[in-house]
Order: sequence, then C-alpha cells, then structure tokens
Amino acid sequence: MKLVLLKDVKHLGKVGEEINVKGGYARNFLLPTKSALTPSPENLEVISKMKDELIKKEQELKEAAMSLKEKLIGYSQTHKVKVKDDSNELFGSITLQNIMDRMKEDGHPIEKKQVNLPSGAIKELGTYNVNVSLHSEVACDVIIVVEKSEEES
Repeated sequence: MKLVLLKDVKHLGKVGEEINVKGGYARNFLLPTKSALTPSPENLEVISKMKDELIKKEQELKEAAMSLKEKLIGYSQTHKVKVKDDSNELFGSITLQNIMDRMKEDGHPIEKKQVNLPSGAIKELGTYNVNVSLHSEVACDVIIVVEKSEEES
C-alpha cells in the first residue's frame, strides 16, 4: 500500500516521503496515528503545502528530545528493597511503573510508552540499563541500581 509520511517514522522514512508498506501496518498504525496519508491528488497538494511546516514541527520535537536527553545523561535511580534470606532475589519486583513514578518525582516528564525495560520487571539485586526513547531518532539509557535495604534488628 502506498502512503506519504506526515511524520518521521523510525526505519521507514522522513516527512513527505512516499513509501510502500503492507496494508495491515498502514490501516492499524500509520493511518490511525496520522503518521501518513494515501497519495491521492488532493492529499499530495495538502502535503506539499504543509511539508515545510511539518518538517519544522518535526525538527522542534527533535530539539526538545535532544535537550531532555542532555538532562538525562548521567541520571540514575537507586531503589532500596527487601531481599529474601541468603539470596539476591527481591520480595516483589521493581516494575516499569515504579521507575516512571521516580522519574516524575525527579522532574523528568516521560511517558510510560517511551521507556523500555529489556528484561521485564526487575526481580534481583544489581545494576540495570533502561532504554528511554525520546524521539524516533533520539534515545538514551538510564541506570537503575537495586540495593538491599538496611534493616534494623
């Protein structure tokens, strides 16, 4: 199915490019999210008029993502948790929601869908890298440190 992109889409193309994708991908993702339009004569006219504006808007989003990436460089979280006796296994786990709550407390306005926990919920002590996708071309890693909490007997 032929489409014209309204946004930069990772691994697909830039604003204004004509692409060829499978019908399901177009119907289920690109068209509902307003990332692309069908290349009809009317749509091509609209896109050619909007192209400069769309490119400028996309560039502004990318610059905002770059500035947020600068703030996140060197950012890490430390979670103090209870562990089971004689093991590194946690009681419960550190979930994506726990990480998101801490990021919001620290003043980083990131949406849940932008954060990727590669191995799922954290269930053991250690240091983990979490990938944060700020834009289709901008991403960074955040370090999550899980430590044993100091318990008083």
